[in-house]
Amino acid sequence: MDEQRVYDSLFPHYVEIATVTQYHRRGGKPGGWGGHATMFVSGAERDEDAGYPRLRLVDEETDLSSPVSGIGVSVNRIFTNVNWVAIPGRDVFLHGGVTPDSELDEAAYEAAIARAAAAGWFAGIRVEDALARLRPIGMTAEEFIVRHSIGTDFALTFARGVYGVRLPLGRAAIGAVVDHLNQVNDAARSSGYTWNAYTNNCSHVIHNALAAAGVWDPKHARGPGMVNLARDLASVAASVVRGGISDFSFPANNFVRAYEAGNEHPIENVDAAFADHDIARTIAQGWLSTAPGALVVRYPIHDLARNRLFEMGRDPFLFSVPAFWDKRDKFLKLTRDPAAEITDLGANLRWFRDRYAAGLASSSAGTDGGRAGGAFGPFRERFRAYIAGALAATNEQLLRYERLRAAA
Repeated sequence: MDEQRVYDSLFPHYVEIATVTQYHRRGGKPGGWGGHATMFVSGAERDEDAGYPRLRLVDEETDLSSPVSGIGVSVNRIFTNVNWVAIPGRDVFLHGGVTPDSELDEAAYEAAIARAAAAGWFAGIRVEDALARLRPIGMTAEEFIVRHSIGTDFALTFARGVYGVRLPLGRAAIGAVVDHLNQVNDAARSSGYTWNAYTNNCSHVIHNALAAAGVWDPKHARGPGMVNLARDLASVAASVVRGGISDFSFPANNFVRAYEAGNEHPIENVDAAFADHDIARTIAQGWLSTAPGALVVRYPIHDLARNRLFEMGRDPFLFSVPAFWDKRDKFLKLTRDPAAEITDLGANLRWFRDRYAAGLASSSAGTDGGRAGGAFGPFRERFRAYIAGALAATNEQLLRYERLRAAA
């Protein structure tokens, strides 16, 4: 059993938040500076009866370790009546159905376009009028849209390197992600969608889908215009002064924030946990986002020695404020040299086992000392119960992991 199937067997319901490098066709002008954000959802599937991109939860008995399970979600600025498109299956979403040792030439590229156009993934989607007028006579609308989506909405590694972070979630949380995404596309279907680089881009919908699942607080997605841009800028200043998040949303920042949510909340120490906004918010619901399985994954652009069409573009833009909110070093570490405990599942499980053990020891010592009007005592009991259960579950996952690896 390969590493992906081992992971999917242990964590069947999860999202994979990704940012990608710049699109750069050989001999052509490089794409935009901002990058692009995508999300892969394990535990969801396309609702083929909707007539436009919508999702639904898979049946509970579905084998989510199958290589064709899961849905890739991508927002595209050219869409006008939907916000995002859904592409079934990890391999097609990431690699366009082309194996790493194959030539990526015009023939392979055209075959991928033909498969996507025939599959109906872009059915019911309209694009900006100025772009639509460029459709050649005799070319179907779906093929035309696919040609402007390949390398961005699917077949990502044809044109880009992909940096991702997985966040395991429960089935109910995946349901909340699905519901939010459907609401966004339903609203676009009835009222239209206008993309904006700063106030309503590809990373806003992904951020807010995870907010609907409880991972973090939501952002305001606003329309275009200087007033809304000023409101977003004001939110940045407030976030630097008071902490928390701003309403600006950039793909590379989404990637870093997802890593932090999955790995950096202080589960080793009850006092630090009590002061953590997201832990305090979610532990009452019986879960924490910092948990085993939040791995960093990287999918390189199709081997440049075999890639006749694209060359490597630059990294996506990262919003970072030196000395106040500096994320540059963390982004570079995660994308160039991430530690084993966030890339290797066995090391990750052992790391969390040790962190939970430390958290359990911390929550078993001392008294509340009357802190926070007596709120600390009940929090400590909830924290201790959660950590004890998580430690037992992680030990069981380690045993399952070893059995699955031995059977591979």
